[in-house]
Amino acid sequence: MIPFALSAPPLVLTTPVQDDAERVYEYCQDPVFERFLTTPWPYSRVDASYFVGTFVPDGWASGRELTWALRSAPGHPLLGVIGLRLERNSMANVGYWLGAPHRGNGLMPAALTAVVDWSFANGVRLVHWECLVDNLPSMAAARKVGFSYIGVGPADIPSRDKTRPPSWKGVLRAEDDRDVKGGWPA
Repeated sequence: MIPFALSAPPLVLTTPVQDDAERVYEYCQDPVFERFLTTPWPYSRVDASYFVGTFVPDGWASGRELTWALRSAPGHPLLGVIGLRLERNSMANVGYWLGAPHRGNGLMPAALTAVVDWSFANGVRLVHWECLVDNLPSMAAARKVGFSYIGVGPADIPSRDKTRPPSWKGVLRAEDDRDVKGGWPA
């Protein structure tokens, strides 16, 4: 698949490029990443270079893992990342992170809305979301976009130590309204 941009006012979502590696490295030093993400820890410049130089292009080339950089405008510095893993049977999984200076400003719900809207317009019928228990910012973004909370279960993606820690899980269907749903754990 050829990479493409999405509009997510006040953001634009573009493909991460090699020039973003230093910013990815910088943001991934955050202890929040160690606690809640499956990124390598400690996170190195080699990890960041691999992410933007191999993982992202390979995902786009296969059409299975679409990754966007969140930016305030085209060519501006990376603020965070959102990815959509396309599965069989018209399903997808979404994951995301923001650099610490950009959290709490409503950016991720805007980006998440753009990505799920694109996925539904292109044949996806169900988007899954999960985060490790207690990752309140991730949960808040999914809730704001209209995901329904479906409970706690083992993580779908293994952690660094290959375990599957308890994760909050949610879904958004193409036919769902985008109202905030009740039943979330926090």
